[in-house]
Amino acid sequence: MARRPQTFANPFYVLLLAASLAFTVTVMGYLVGMMIDQRALAHPRGGPGPGSRALASWFDRTGPTALAIELGVMLVAGCTAMATDRHFVPPAKRRETRGGK
Repeated sequence: MARRPQTFANPFYVLLLAASLAFTVTVMGYLVGMMIDQRALAHPRGGPGPGSRALASWFDRTGPTALAIELGVMLVAGCTAMATDRHFVPPAKRRETRGGK
């Protein structure tokens, strides 16, 4: 019977992946928010809609704080994942990596 490989055996890698995704989305929103603000100033009547302006304003207010928190979570999750990685390897696999001992 073939065994399925575990993709995410260490749960801290999942946390690292989620925090990295949130960081990327926040960075993109923060950068796009600046362009929306510039377009709204350049074209007051025909520029971006009120929803886009509100979202850009939200990213402008909370973006740096959110980025700092997400970076901290990424740092902690990455270090914890690396520190606990050996605890999530099956015993048979550990013996293989040590040369059969």
